[in-house]
Amino acid sequence: APDGSAVAYISNHHGTLSLCVVPADGGTVQTLVGPEMGACAQPQWSPDGQHITYLSQSPTQPLDLWVASLSDGETRQLTESMLGGRVRERLLKPQKVAYQSFDGRLIHAYLYKPPHVGPGMRLPGLLWIHGGPTGQWFDAFYTDAQYFAQQGYVVLMPNIRGSSGYGKEFEDLNNRDWGHGDLKDAIAGVEYLKTLDYVDASKMAITGTSYGGCLSMSAVCFAPGVFQAAIPASGYADWIHMHQEQELRHIKLLEYEFGPFETSQEIYHRCSPIYHAKQATTPTFVLHGEGKLPRSEASRNFAEALAKEYKVVEYKTYPNECYYVQSLANTRQMWLDMNDFLRRYLQD
Repeated sequence: APDGSAVAYISNHHGTLSLCVVPADGGTVQTLVGPEMGACAQPQWSPDGQHITYLSQSPTQPLDLWVASLSDGETRQLTESMLGGRVRERLLKPQKVAYQSFDGRLIHAYLYKPPHVGPGMRLPGLLWIHGGPTGQWFDAFYTDAQYFAQQGYVVLMPNIRGSSGYGKEFEDLNNRDWGHGDLKDAIAGVEYLKTLDYVDASKMAITGTSYGGCLSMSAVCFAPGVFQAAIPASGYADWIHMHQEQELRHIKLLEYEFGPFETSQEIYHRCSPIYHAKQATTPTFVLHGEGKLPRSEASRNFAEALAKEYKVVEYKTYPNECYYVQSLANTRQMWLDMNDFLRRYLQD
């Protein structure tokens, strides 16, 4: 608070982010906003210390600005991002699930089940991997998951090892092991999907952006046959090349995760799927943005490595973007392109 009497903070419990207040000198924690499923962020005190503004979202509610009163706990929405009329009722609320991975660790995930799943229907599964790798899926509004679930894919978004939010040990589990233990967590997610009676066990895909793209590339080369389609978006498949190509921030990230380049090149090589392109059997659609900084040749190199081995690979870039596709028009087209690719290999 402005007078130093209390501290506002966000509490994270398996993806649900609550707004809490505690006296600065210790004492009872007051959960001011504790959604059943949702995420609060960026709390700010009012000048008089009687209110807190914060950002709030949920899987069925986009990010908006809210204000909460400390005196009576009432909350009030200040902005309205949900446009287009009766949209909210058509959105899907994911189920929070957990499954066991290869070493017995529990992997938490969000499961988006398509609407109108009839008796006997078997739908393709789609693993969506987050970036980072020390990011996490949480109780947020994910338009991509909503779109692809509405298109008939059973979307699983796992917080694989390396994710934040589950303690430092879990976050560091994939150090010096990118594309291996974390990929096994994703493959365990495939096995989980196969236990669902509305999932077609023979039709599985994987996608993601940034590190999600990296792990999708690893799945193509390190786990041939597991997936029937893969869409790596803005990923990296060659950590040796990335160390040579990228700026200081990414170099420091690699050194933290893999070790100093001069003494750890075996690790950089072992975690780089591009050197195993010959093993690939999964039809792959490689995509990224181009035209602005930051940029990278990583996706192009991966697509060319697959093509040189006569693998089934398609490649597309989206103009006036950095390496990551972010504009509304290009994102819309990218999702249409992704859906077209997935339909050809999973639904047609």
